[in-house]
Amino acid sequence: MSLSAIAIAVGVGFTLKVNTGLVSIAFAFVLSLIFGIPASEVVSGWPTSLFLTLLGMTLLFTIASMNGTLTVVARICTGYTGGDHRLLPLLFFGLAAVIAGLGPGNIAACALLLPIALTVSGEERLSPLLMSTMVITGSNVGGLSPIAPTGIIATTVAAEQGLRVAMPVFRDMAISGTLFAALCYLSLGGLRLGRSEETHRVSANFNTRQRMTLLVILLVVLGILLLEWDIGMTAFTGAIVLLLMGAGREEQVLRGLPWPALILVCGVAVLVHVMELTGGIDLVTAFLRSTMTPLSMGPGFVLIGGAISTVSSAGGVVLPTLIPVAPGVVRSMAGGLTAEQLISAIVIGSHVVTTSPISTLGALAVASASEDNRDRLFRGLFLVAGAGLLFGAIYVFLATFIW
Repeated sequence: MSLSAIAIAVGVGFTLKVNTGLVSIAFAFVLSLIFGIPASEVVSGWPTSLFLTLLGMTLLFTIASMNGTLTVVARICTGYTGGDHRLLPLLFFGLAAVIAGLGPGNIAACALLLPIALTVSGEERLSPLLMSTMVITGSNVGGLSPIAPTGIIATTVAAEQGLRVAMPVFRDMAISGTLFAALCYLSLGGLRLGRSEETHRVSANFNTRQRMTLLVILLVVLGILLLEWDIGMTAFTGAIVLLLMGAGREEQVLRGLPWPALILVCGVAVLVHVMELTGGIDLVTAFLRSTMTPLSMGPGFVLIGGAISTVSSAGGVVLPTLIPVAPGVVRSMAGGLTAEQLISAIVIGSHVVTTSPISTLGALAVASASEDNRDRLFRGLFLVAGAGLLFGAIYVFLATFIW
């Protein structure tokens, strides 16, 4: 019943356009009534530490986005291609990776860069599919950074199982994501692009609020990486400093926070907690143990994670649902991957399909495209997602022998 509840929650969220996290909380309560689980136990499934961490980071970078800091940084960089169109997709790939990796995460990086990238593609007559794909794949390469929201989710959920996966997951996603991006760049005609007669000249001038924002973000990142301060509390403090210094308006910033994404992640975590209490995790483990071999385990999880992520959220649904299953599967199947490696496979599978136009990042691309290009881009992004799923399964199968 708990497994069915998760499947139905994802289905309801997709078909009726209702936040899956909200549906998950309601289902968790219903299950608690059926199985006699105290409400306090259900409430304890709310990932308080994860919520505060995500809220702190998104608060900080929402301020940076709203006062134009991130936009200026992105547009300045487009002036350094020298009119060579072949470099523009690579530039946006790199920008997306860096911005996502420094803290905002893949959703924030795509929300910032996709409108700019698709505007540039229209002005320079470049393929919107190529530009969208490079931004999305780049954001995923950086999005598993230990200080980015999705990286935080993967690390936190794995830590609850006694596993330390921060840097291995980041490394594996960076390698696989870069390889897939390179294949997309080549297959979508990146090398066949020409040069522009005009080059973009973008002012490198930051105003006072933007310089202040850059300094605070730098100090936050240094505090987290070098001094090992708590991610959420450090980001919260940086955001409060910016608000007190007038770098953003509180009411606008609070309205601009990605509340649906935060509720999605934490709401699903509550339902997964109930699934653990009712033995759902053990049931999934037994099923996978009976259907997989040590060699097929990695590709199998890629396909499962990718299939779910195609119509939902990698960070909000796939990682909280599948990562808790990994240790039990590995223990029952000697000679295969370690639990850490299997989590990398789950992460890879759930992210190589995020160009899907009915998942978060693909939907952002379609929404950012011009009216004339939306239908064609919609179909193209679906094809890229399918190619990504195939790539991920093959990559993890081959990596099994190397790992």
